[in-house]
Amino acid sequence: MTAPAVIGVYGTSNTGKTLLIEKIVKKLSPEGYKIATIKQTDKHMSLDTPKKDTWRHHKAGAYVVVFSSKSETDFLVHTPLQTSEIIRIISGIGCYDLILVEGANDPQVVKIQLGNGPKRDNTIVSYHDNFNEVINMIKKEGKKQSQETHLQITVNGKNIPLTEFPEKILTRTLIGMLSSLKGVTNIEDVVIHMNNATKKK
Repeated sequence: MTAPAVIGVYGTSNTGKTLLIEKIVKKLSPEGYKIATIKQTDKHMSLDTPKKDTWRHHKAGAYVVVFSSKSETDFLVHTPLQTSEIIRIISGIGCYDLILVEGANDPQVVKIQLGNGPKRDNTIVSYHDNFNEVINMIKKEGKKQSQETHLQITVNGKNIPLTEFPEKILTRTLIGMLSSLKGVTNIEDVVIHMNNATKKK
């Protein structure tokens, strides 16, 4: 499984972030791109409604509440998650070519800036009605990211940033060890979950 390209879109209020994402999705979906989107905000907001059944499930102690109907399925995780964890969950739901992150602030995510506010880490293009340039950048970045081996490590819920050298060392070590295991061939995607918590008495 090839990892999806992840592109962020950010800017101050009313700069057209949602409109740009709509235009990107409308342009690339007919070309065969399977796209997922993430909307991030620094405000304290919830899509859940007080007193409704899902809200009551959460208040009773459920960590994840799923609302399933004939038209959609909604996962309500009542805790903030890092971008890398959200992307991992999305990738577990289906195979996507592109994930667009509105309001992206993760330094590891390649970004498009709208407006003239402060520039965030890993910004590679500014949008000023240069839509074709942005589309070409997304396609180019998608090819580049799909050719890279990505290693993401989360310890106790916190994403651990890796520079190029340790990422390569750890990746080669993991591939070497896993390749020696019986039945393991053509390694494309690896998920390892370890729980090392000791229960306190």
